[in-house]
Amino acid sequence: MSSASQEWLAPGTTVPGLLACGLRLPDATCLSYSFDEMYPREHWEQILQQLAEAVALLAGQGLAPRRLTWTFEQGQIFLIPRADGALLAMVTQPNTEAAENVEQLAEEFFSLNPGN
Repeated sequence: MSSASQEWLAPGTTVPGLLACGLRLPDATCLSYSFDEMYPREHWEQILQQLAEAVALLAGQGLAPRRLTWTFEQGQIFLIPRADGALLAMVTQPNTEAAENVEQLAEEFFSLNPGN
């Protein structure tokens, strides 16, 4: 995992309402953080890999979403894939600063070069 990727993701982990987040690079390396026992870090990286496979499957069928969102009672999962195979995933509590900042983080993620 590049230091640029770590430096970019780490400050975002202090946003109120963020339960877990992760970055998966095109080479399948992952960086993840977990702040809630429902999303243990050891499971989160495995989930990131599986989500990346699902995005690749969708892209193979001509469906390349800019963002996927799943909403649950306890929160939301935001999945932001890039064309190069990098993937940003965040789990937030609803109506929190973390949930409100997803679009800004997505734009930063699209401009980031995580391989550097």
